[in-house]
Amino acid sequence: MKVNSLLGRSAAKSRLGVAILASTALAASACNDTENACHDSNGVRVCGEIGTALFTVDMASTPIEWPPVAVQEGGLIVARGDQLLRISKSGVVTPMGNAGQDLTVPSSDESGNLYLIGGGSAGSQVRALNGQSLGDARWQQNLSGAPVGTPATIGEKTVYAATTDWTSQSTLYALNRSDGKVLFTRVGASPAAVLPDGSIRYLSGNAGSENVFNTENATTKVFKSLVAEDASGKVLWTLPASQGFIDFAPGPKGDTFAVTGGDHVLQRVSAEGKIKWTFTPDCNNCTVAAAPTVTRDTVYFPVWERKVEPIDPLYAIDAETGKKAWVYNGFATTKTSYSGSKLLTPGGSADTPVDKFKTQHHPAGRPVVAQDGTLYVATDGALSALDKNGQVVGLAIYDASAGEVSLATGFMAQPATWINPGVRPSPVLAPDGTLYVWDGAQLRAFDAGKPAIDSAWVAPFGSPRNDGRIPR
Repeated sequence: MKVNSLLGRSAAKSRLGVAILASTALAASACNDTENACHDSNGVRVCGEIGTALFTVDMASTPIEWPPVAVQEGGLIVARGDQLLRISKSGVVTPMGNAGQDLTVPSSDESGNLYLIGGGSAGSQVRALNGQSLGDARWQQNLSGAPVGTPATIGEKTVYAATTDWTSQSTLYALNRSDGKVLFTRVGASPAAVLPDGSIRYLSGNAGSENVFNTENATTKVFKSLVAEDASGKVLWTLPASQGFIDFAPGPKGDTFAVTGGDHVLQRVSAEGKIKWTFTPDCNNCTVAAAPTVTRDTVYFPVWERKVEPIDPLYAIDAETGKKAWVYNGFATTKTSYSGSKLLTPGGSADTPVDKFKTQHHPAGRPVVAQDGTLYVATDGALSALDKNGQVVGLAIYDASAGEVSLATGFMAQPATWINPGVRPSPVLAPDGTLYVWDGAQLRAFDAGKPAIDSAWVAPFGSPRNDGRIPR
């Protein structure tokens, strides 16, 4: 469950050309020097088994909240300020109406009804719609505090919504799904996730915040404990951590996979609240970046490597034993792109150059998983497809200059800090096999032809419905 704004630092890039890849691993398996290995499709260079590029929609002038709700017809519903937008499978953007307040990411139940959280510092409002019409609300409920930026979690009989008072305090509200009445509140709690048995998990207790990688550009909130409650609100157990927790994801067997604060290790917590294993990345000075994508058998998560030129691999570990299955290191550091003697800020122009010399490229976040086990991982200006064994099977490249740029100056200066020029959130795989990727400016769609797995927690919000739950 996403409980902070850090989805992970951005990911891999590739060079344009016939063999367009940023690493030898990518080049060997996704593209080669033959004419038919890669092809251009709607302005995107596509290699291997990534699927046909369907469309690109420029959203730079109308920023949207991500991820969207993927509707059954293959289109999307996204929030943009105080409006809802529908984006069809052909790329046509249609306004659905004005909500009268700034909206956060929408969610949907199993029948296609939408749930919206909106508001600001003066307060929040949760609305349950009949279907997808803004004018047909089943109920609405006003809450204290501002939205935290995550969608409502939809349980069988309960809707969970989180707010913040903009200081150190957050509150989790449990609402009756039928009429929106407040059932109970949990002060100091994060957004919740619903497990298959109807119980919920959330983080609780303010433990401050931590500065990630000693840079002012990356901070995250730390909670004291992981809490389990049944569907009626009875606390089942509370698991404290000496360094707190920053993020978590539920598993389909009643387990929870939590990321600790401080050392950032991954822990598997049983349905009874016992730590079953703890996993520490074995690369050079690495930490777990964010809560994982969890399938029945395997857990996938990005790692941050604390050194000047990090590799930042993607890990796959066995969910039962906590043993490493494989590591993909193909998100490599690449050469820079210059305009004269200045390095362009990725996504910028000649008017916004950055002095000197390196652009770094890292995994953007958690992968989305198809039913056949294919992983789709958003990267800097590209989309990578890996098979279930961690081998690259496809790549789509649409912005070869994207990456992270050092703010260091001087010929021999070491990077003092890094800036991320844009959000690289995880892709969304719709039920019909359409794959959507958003880089903060452009929305791109691919016909992957592979529907998403339906028995997993796909980070950050659970499924293409953003409902915060794992199917039974």
